[in-house]
Amino acid sequence: MSFSSSAGSYVDWFGYLNCRNAIIHLCTRDEGMSATSCIRRLGGCVLLLVTFDSGAMSSDEGTFASIPPRGLIYANAQASYDFVGNDFLGRTLGFSDASGIRIGGYLVPELDWVASGGVEPNSAFGGYALGLHASLDTKKALDIPGGTWGVELLLSDGGANINAAGSVQQYTNMTATEPIDRQDMTQLWWRQRLFDDKLIVQIGKMNGAGHFNTVLKPVIVSETHLQDHDISNLIYVPVGLNPTLFGRLPAYPDTAYGAVVHFMPTTDLSVSYGLFDGNGARGVATGDKWLPELNGYRCNIAEVSYSWRLGGAGMPGRMGLGAWWQTGEFYTPALTTEDNGKGYYLFANQRLFYSRPGTDNSGVIGYAQFGHTGSESSIVKTYWGAGLTGLGVGPGRRGETLNLGLAFSRRNAPPGAGAFVYPDISADSTDLRSSELMLQAAYQANFAFGTPANYWTLSAILAYSYIPTPGQRPDLPAANVLTARLVALF
Repeated sequence: MSFSSSAGSYVDWFGYLNCRNAIIHLCTRDEGMSATSCIRRLGGCVLLLVTFDSGAMSSDEGTFASIPPRGLIYANAQASYDFVGNDFLGRTLGFSDASGIRIGGYLVPELDWVASGGVEPNSAFGGYALGLHASLDTKKALDIPGGTWGVELLLSDGGANINAAGSVQQYTNMTATEPIDRQDMTQLWWRQRLFDDKLIVQIGKMNGAGHFNTVLKPVIVSETHLQDHDISNLIYVPVGLNPTLFGRLPAYPDTAYGAVVHFMPTTDLSVSYGLFDGNGARGVATGDKWLPELNGYRCNIAEVSYSWRLGGAGMPGRMGLGAWWQTGEFYTPALTTEDNGKGYYLFANQRLFYSRPGTDNSGVIGYAQFGHTGSESSIVKTYWGAGLTGLGVGPGRRGETLNLGLAFSRRNAPPGAGAFVYPDISADSTDLRSSELMLQAAYQANFAFGTPANYWTLSAILAYSYIPTPGQRPDLPAANVLTARLVALF
């Protein structure tokens, strides 16, 4: 990333603002434009931004090393462990750091083109998400140490892009769950740090996937120039939410009310427990609910994680082991009922090498995931995932990443399960495919505007998803999907 500081850069930027406005217009319409025209126009704008990074913007080495990793997961909202945004809006409105008030958000327009295969080949879908958040540091504002209050609102819309590709694992986290048209309060919580931050308690409506099974959460290191802001910028859902936890663990956009306790006896070891509203497992869109629903449906989850640093360069790594158990009665694809459910998961990430450890964090990061459940009401019983991320992929391209990922899952697929889970899919068979493999490559370029004290960021992402075995039906042909996305954090 680099900051724009020259007058020429700001003059050129007006053209890119016009491009962004056109993209937002495109991503809120489904008619009147062919699929190839849509993807060409949005892809052209994203490519323009990627090219712009190579020389039009001045670079301030070390500037982004000073930006804290909090909330800077650009591509995958499911994995965000805090608010997504840079608090630019609050600072612009005049709220200083001493006030304890943070206001910010994100704007994400996206266009997906199912080029071939799947359920609807040669189809295009636009979508957008706008999030706004505010928080209050109780120490700075009220002289109550260790506390934070937070709230976040979401406005989003899109199309049936996931079903068009026939994907069960979901190749994008935009408009991945019904209802697609949303006006939600996604977060409303109180967080309290105690005993020198060895104990953290959070109560309220929150993103459960940002607290548990967080393979994308980087290890915090003391050398600011080596700090990773994200483990991967893949846009598919499994890297942010293990598919064996679909509908179980509350995740964006279907966040839910609950309580989480994190105990950290050392800087390397963490033990966590969470209790959440579990009505999402019976099909309730909990993200739409402004109040909790208190009944017998509850999701319990516990996790132990450990971090380390390897070699002379101190390459950070982290792994976690977790288990969950769900209470309630659930319908299964076999048209029976099941009481309760349980499962477990593993994850790990590891810095593999630094290209320039004395200068920045360029290099390669790897991650791996696993999950399993014996629950007959879960659509996915076993999941494996892995990926690689290249940071600073070319000379002078510090703010860019190249991301590769693989997601493979085995279905819970009794006869007729396809019609039970995906009743609107038109196909000869009513079954699910027994497994699904998905491969994705994503290129991301990042930009920053303003000063280190008051900035907003823009990321341009181009992704290609190849799904050789779409899981929604056994007879679907391999799907090829192109995605263009912009992420503005403010």
